[in-house]
Amino acid sequence: MPGISQRRFYSTIRGPSTEALEILAPYSGEISALWLREIQSLGLPASRLLGRGLLDFAQLASALRDATYAGFRQGLQNFGEELAHQGARMDRVVGSLNRLFEICLSVLQRTVPKRATPVLALARLQALVSLLIVSGYTGQWAAGKKNLMEATLSEEEGRRHVASAYVTRIYEQERRRLSQDLHDEIGHDLILLKLNLEMMDLENQGVERIRPRLAEAISLVAHSIDSVRRLILDLGPAVFEDLGFLPAVKSYISQFSARTKIKVTLRDSYLPAEIPSSHQVALYRILQGALSNVLKHAHAANVKVSMGSMKDAVLIMVIEDDGAGFDVTSKTGRRFGLTAMRERVEVLGGRFHVQSKPAWPANKIHGTRIEVDLPLPGGEKA
Repeated sequence: MPGISQRRFYSTIRGPSTEALEILAPYSGEISALWLREIQSLGLPASRLLGRGLLDFAQLASALRDATYAGFRQGLQNFGEELAHQGARMDRVVGSLNRLFEICLSVLQRTVPKRATPVLALARLQALVSLLIVSGYTGQWAAGKKNLMEATLSEEEGRRHVASAYVTRIYEQERRRLSQDLHDEIGHDLILLKLNLEMMDLENQGVERIRPRLAEAISLVAHSIDSVRRLILDLGPAVFEDLGFLPAVKSYISQFSARTKIKVTLRDSYLPAEIPSSHQVALYRILQGALSNVLKHAHAANVKVSMGSMKDAVLIMVIEDDGAGFDVTSKTGRRFGLTAMRERVEVLGGRFHVQSKPAWPANKIHGTRIEVDLPLPGGEKA
């Protein structure tokens, strides 16, 4: 479920954001008028976002103060579904929400120029609201498409649609994850950078007083650059065309090792010259998921990755680590995303196999081994 944890909502969103909304309450009319013009410039009917009246920040603050996380989340996702049903373009909806935040931010800076807490609270609230509305918007679209197709396709076509729907769902999940990363990392960095720059007054403050803000601004820019580079590699398919599949894999492994200090070695044997893009994406995403599990759960020091093919008929990838391992027979333990990996492979007609030995005193050898076999179109039976 997209969003944040219930505990984080209560500790970092509800209280601080309520205070920010209360500060904005006396300026509800001014903010509504400015935002109304922005909505109209984006080609959105005002009634879709404003309803029948104007924004009342005192009422919004009161509602947020008493809100449960489940109700808050469901209400925004329902709103996103309604916007999608009405045919509102998602890019324009997101753009209008971002513009509302910018208007509110300018009012906060004018009203409480020396307080950073309301600004940060409002930034967190804006990121969460946008994420939940977008998740409701895309969820409604996917569900509606699925229901329509399942009602009209034959049984055989329905089976093919299930595979297609799964791929679509994974794509939407990854797009929402990317959207959240952009909001949480780059978006917030840019907001704080803009705030720092606007607070610099060389004429009245002097060089020495603005030096710390300048240093913080440079640090934010450097962090944003690193985040962009990481996100580009995380996208995977976006760099295949520039680097090629295997060089992109090597680059990702190299950066993962440098960032985590986990030694990852790649052994690649013969790979066909033409690998379907669906297979490239599947292997790349499974590698990402496996390395993420190693970092979060396995506590391994070494990982070995092998890639190759058998008679131009089957692609093979093996990922082995020397970490803590887990009991693969347990039905109560967490699966660490293995189900999603398995579904990726099975959609393409492949085989996904996991072996793991927990790090118990009796086990001299421990760790996890994942093997993926993907049949290639047109290849001879292996």
